[in-house]
Amino acid sequence: MKKIHMVDVVSEYNKYSEQINKRIQNVLSSGVYIQGTEVQKLEQELSVFLNSKYTVTCANGTDALCLALRALDLKQGDEVILPPFTFVSTVEAVCLLGLKPVFVDIDRDSFLLNPALIEKNISDKTKVILPVHLFGQCCNLRQIKLIAKKYNLFIVEDAAQSIGSQCFYKKSSKDMKYSGTIGDIGITSFYPSKNLGCYGDGGAIFTQNQKLAHHIRLLANHGQEKKYVHKIVGFNSRLDALQATILRFKLSLLNTSNNKRQKVATEYNRILKSVDWITTPMESSFSEHVYHQYSIILSSKIDRNKFQKFLLNAGIPSMIYYPIPLHQQKPYKHFSNENLPVSEMLSKHIISLPIHPELEVEQIHFICDVVKKYI
Repeated sequence: MKKIHMVDVVSEYNKYSEQINKRIQNVLSSGVYIQGTEVQKLEQELSVFLNSKYTVTCANGTDALCLALRALDLKQGDEVILPPFTFVSTVEAVCLLGLKPVFVDIDRDSFLLNPALIEKNISDKTKVILPVHLFGQCCNLRQIKLIAKKYNLFIVEDAAQSIGSQCFYKKSSKDMKYSGTIGDIGITSFYPSKNLGCYGDGGAIFTQNQKLAHHIRLLANHGQEKKYVHKIVGFNSRLDALQATILRFKLSLLNTSNNKRQKVATEYNRILKSVDWITTPMESSFSEHVYHQYSIILSSKIDRNKFQKFLLNAGIPSMIYYPIPLHQQKPYKHFSNENLPVSEMLSKHIISLPIHPELEVEQIHFICDVVKKYI
């Protein structure tokens, strides 16, 4: 059995190295390394894949969040509702723009922003709901869209972990849309470990609104429509052509890769569901799950640090997403004086097992056998 990796980007590259190397060489030979045809084609292909009218690529996922929020012309002190159980970039972007984060707790079963808690946190300064589609499945956008409409709020979807996942978005319809394309603006990250990842940093913004798309494109490119003619104050956030050509190839594999992740999760669930000190991930009724992470909850009687060391001693890596919720982090704790019990509980008991498209059945069974031997 080959070595188990938490994320195995090397095996994926080795499998497709001939095609990827050819694409890289073509870009190097072209001399066009910033913007250009590869970036334009990637944006077009992402729009077709996601059925999104407008796609704007940028330098990374954090920039994508900043660009999305900046495009809404919010005022300093305006409030953004977001979950505390997520990666720091979500709240980071809010604070960098002088906005105020309002932390709303998550649902215990799905780990996603709890719509039932949103309304009581809305004030006259609330302008945006920022749902994070964590670990690979979408928040309940049916309910969130109803709340946003009632209070005239923007929705900015953080789809950095859910690219390729679809969710039901209308209360009275069975229609589905891709994550990142349902709110006013959606964003994703192309960090290498993502379901659609490049070999460096990268990001993208999606919208169905032409005016917003134009504004975002200006913001990302020094505020200019054409060179040396600047219409607004912008900054420099561009995806390079090398990353774009890699992403174009990997986009063609995304559905297959996500299906492989789902099969890995199904096998994990089949074996681990009988372990009484583990809660396996829930697949919600309102979203597909593309398993960016496979995260389990350990019962309170399990010492997570000892369990993690036990796995590592057997050659099994694991990760803890996220050990300290954002409302308890030093730069952001003054924004919240409330206990957020679900986020706080999960941060102490959650742990993620290896999952990626290259994980083999033999490896899955080995991991599960070791897990079951812990007690």
